[in-house]
Amino acid sequence: MQELDDLVSSLREDGFRITPQRVAILDYLLRTDDHPSAEYIHQVVKKQYPMVSLSTVYKTLDLLKEKKLVGEIEVGGQTRFDAHTDAHINLVCMKCGKIDDLDENSLNEIQNRAAKKSKYLILKGNFELFGYCNECKSALS
Repeated sequence: MQELDDLVSSLREDGFRITPQRVAILDYLLRTDDHPSAEYIHQVVKKQYPMVSLSTVYKTLDLLKEKKLVGEIEVGGQTRFDAHTDAHINLVCMKCGKIDDLDENSLNEIQNRAAKKSKYLILKGNFELFGYCNECKSALS
């Protein structure tokens, strides 16, 4: 994962306007292990920048997606965002919506087996596995 200053410099070099609100959105995404929705990001950033609009959050997220600095995941009809753009697996709880990352080594093993079996040249991949997190799994018993 890249550092905030490097990403801000890259955006600036590409001609994008760098506002404190955009930096706050990117900083939050880089610091969190969660996979927040745009609405949740708005709530967090609004504490520091009360005048930031939800529209600004969406526009910034669109820019970050375009630059491949964040990924998006659909969970239960809601779009969630992930600044962890390296190859990895997302584990999604079907009850509470929690998303955890599984390291890229696990994904590499799956990709290698899939490539061998299918004869595909696999270049990249991310995907989601759905189930129940430990807390929700315990509540099912």
